Amino acid sequence: MLKTSFLGDISLNNKYNNYYINGLKPFSDIRKYLLQSDFVIGNLECISIGNNGENLLKKPRLNTENKTLNYLKDINITTVSLAHNHIYDNLENGFNKTIEKLKELNLDYLGAGYTKEEANKPLILEKNSIKVAYLNYVTEDTNPNLPKEAKIYLNFFYMNKIRQNIKDIKKEVDYVVCLLHWGGRVEKGVYPDFDQPRMAYDIIDAGADLIIGHHSHTLQPFEIYKGKYIFYSLGNFCFDDIVSDGKIFEVDNNNGCKSIIVNVEFSKEKYTISIQHIKNKNLFISLDNRKEIKQKYDRQNKIFSIIKNKKLLWKLYWIKHKHYNPIKFYFFGNNKNPLVELQKLKFKKIIGYILKKMKGKI
Repeated sequence: MLKTSFLGDISLNNKYNNYYINGLKPFSDIRKYLLQSDFVIGNLECISIGNNGENLLKKPRLNTENKTLNYLKDINITTVSLAHNHIYDNLENGFNKTIEKLKELNLDYLGAGYTKEEANKPLILEKNSIKVAYLNYVTEDTNPNLPKEAKIYLNFFYMNKIRQNIKDIKKEVDYVVCLLHWGGRVEKGVYPDFDQPRMAYDIIDAGADLIIGHHSHTLQPFEIYKGKYIFYSLGNFCFDDIVSDGKIFEVDNNNGCKSIIVNVEFSKEKYTISIQHIKNKNLFISLDNRKEIKQKYDRQNKIFSIIKNKKLLWKLYWIKHKHYNPIKFYFFGNNKNPLVELQKLKFKKIIGYILKKMKGKI
């Protein structure tokens, strides 16, 4: 048997730096649980602060102090995926420092590198004679915005390449797992984009055994296709508000703090799945075994099973996600006072937004 735990988006940014300096242990409650797994894999979305500036093509930008990455050992992380849209936020120097730190911590990584071949290289993890291959891709709609002169490479999502990669590695291992950073149009959405299920089915049909998704920063549904699990997004394992370009990009204390750990037990014959909900209180992560949390996730999955094949229903969700939810969050999210937020509005910008929309530019 080989047990692997999959975590959502990991960003040790902002207040996590202060926590580390002050010797706080925000993962002490979850550490013992994760120590039960042979491998723990998460999407490391924060890159070390570099010495040569930031990628101004990317907004907002994420960063962390290099030493704060030591927290990864507190989480018992063994492997991180790097094919994501923040990989070059702190330019080449930030990437270099991150890779050096991962090597210092003796952590495996995949999905990005100094050559296309390195970025595309699968990672094989083995224990008890069970071999699992990992492939990591990022879709272009998540907007990594690497400048042309960038000297690092991301493993971009192209279906033909994925099919070939799976075919090439399948004969060497017992299982193939795809780690996907995808769904750029539905970032912060609670359901995947309309085309994502079809993409996932194609990947399973090509020979993948399991799909683990990231990027939306929200917990999205999962489904089983031909006996194989597809998790569209695990949500934020740990993530603080982003401070970038003099602005604060808030994490939604509701949807942005819901996440699960997906535990997979691989045997030679099959794999089994268990799901553990977690909670985030002041950036301290712990297990969440409340019955109502599991019930809400069950309802979310049932709704998804209805709308995923109904374009009109999905379109109604999309309109709500794209236009209603941002306004609601601006005025009421994270216990805001709507009257205070109203006073902050710049009406010229609002009028400009409406005019552009009427002209079909948005």
